[in-house]
Amino acid sequence: MRHRLAICTVATILPATAALSLTAATQAHADPKSATVTVTGSVEDCPTGSPAVKVTITTSKESRTDKTDVDDTGEYSVKFTKISKAGLSATATVTCEDGKTYKDTFKIKRPADTSLIQETDIEAP
Repeated sequence: MRHRLAICTVATILPATAALSLTAATQAHADPKSATVTVTGSVEDCPTGSPAVKVTITTSKESRTDKTDVDDTGEYSVKFTKISKAGLSATATVTCEDGKTYKDTFKIKRPADTSLIQETDIEAP
C-alpha cells in the first residue's frame, strides 16, 4: 500500500512540476529596451505570377536578406538589431524567380509589448 501511495504521489507531482516549468519558460520577457526586432510575414508573388525567391529589407541603419526558403513557403523572416524607439522606415525588395522585382514600404517599430516580432505582409503593387 505504501508503494502504491508513493507512486500515486510521484505521478501527481511530476506533471504539475512540468507544467510549472513550462509556464515559467513561456513567461520569459524580452527586454523592451532592445533594438532587436524580427520582421516576419507572407510575401506575394510578382505581378507576372512568378514566385518570390528572395526578400531584402533595407532601413537607414541596416539591410538584411531573408535566409529561409521564401519560394517554398511564401513566408519570410528578417532580424534587425538597430531599430530605434521611434522606429525606422523600411523598403522591402522582393526578387522573383523570373528576375523581376517589386518594392513595398512600411515602418519597423518595436512592438508595444515584450514581443520582439513584428508581423508585416509584403504585397505586390
